[in-house]
Amino acid sequence: MLELSRILVVIEPGSDSQPALDKAVQLAKYTDSELELMICDYSAYLEDGYYFDPIQAQKMRYEHSELHIKELEAMAAPLREQGLEVTVTAAWGNPPYEEVITRVKDSNPSLVIKSTRHHNKLARMVLSNEDWELIRYCPAPLLLVKSQLWPSSPVFLAAVDPDHVNDKPAALDHKIISGAASLAAISGGQLHLFHSAWQPPLAGVYKVLSDANQEGNKLKNLATLNGICESSCHWSDEDVVHALPTTASVLNASAVVIGAVSRSRIDRVLIGSTAEKVLDQLECDVLVIKPD
Repeated sequence: MLELSRILVVIEPGSDSQPALDKAVQLAKYTDSELELMICDYSAYLEDGYYFDPIQAQKMRYEHSELHIKELEAMAAPLREQGLEVTVTAAWGNPPYEEVITRVKDSNPSLVIKSTRHHNKLARMVLSNEDWELIRYCPAPLLLVKSQLWPSSPVFLAAVDPDHVNDKPAALDHKIISGAASLAAISGGQLHLFHSAWQPPLAGVYKVLSDANQEGNKLKNLATLNGICESSCHWSDEDVVHALPTTASVLNASAVVIGAVSRSRIDRVLIGSTAEKVLDQLECDVLVIKPD
C-alpha cells in the first residue's frame, strides 16, 4: 500500500512552472499529506577556487541557498493558508540528484515527485540525466510528472510481468498493483493492468507468437489475487516499449505505474532499463516503484 503521509517535492529553481508542486498539492489534498519542498542546485561558478577563494565561495553558496529558501517559503505560504503542512529545504551539490537521494534517506518520505520533460535518444543512452539517475537510485517511490492535474475518476495503468522476466522479483508485481490501487482509491479513479508477452524474434527475424489463452490466464490470475476484474486486464504480444504507451493512450491513463530494478553501470549505458525506454514514449505521469 502506498501510504502518502509525507511527500518530497523536487522544485526546479528559477522556473515559473512547477508541475511537480501542482501534483503534490493535489495529492496532499486527497490524503492530508505533509509536503516538503526541496531545491537542489549546483554551479561550478561558486566552487572553491573557481572565481573566489574558499571563504568567499562558501559565503556565496550560503547566500545562494538562502535565496532558494526565500523562493520556497514564497511557494509554501499560500499552501499553509490552505491548511497544508509544508516545510522547505535547500541543498547544494554535484550532481544534484545525489542530494535528493541523501534527503530521501534522511527524511524517509512516502513519495518523491519531480517534473520531467522529453529527452532525445542521445540524452537517454549516453548523458547522465537527473531523471534516469533517480529512477535507478531513489529508494522511495518516484512520481515523474509530465501531465496536468489528474481529472475526476483518473485511470491508473499498472504495468506488470506475470512471467517475472528481466530479473524482477515476483513480489514486485503485487507492489506495483498496490501502488496503483492506492492512487485509484484516494482519487476515486480506476485501476487497469497491462502485460506485454512479447518475445525476441527467432534468429532476429521470425516473430514468436504468444498463446492467447495462456497469457490471458496469467494476467487474470494475477488480477484475481489482487481483487481486480478481468475487464480491466490488457495484454499484448508487442514490445512493451511500444505497446504500453499505446494502451495508456487508448485508456487515457493519468499515470502508468512501473517497476524498476537497478542495473550495472556498463549495462545501463549500453541498453538502459525498460523503465527508461518507456518513459520517453509516455505522455502521462509515471510512478516508478522499486522492489523491497
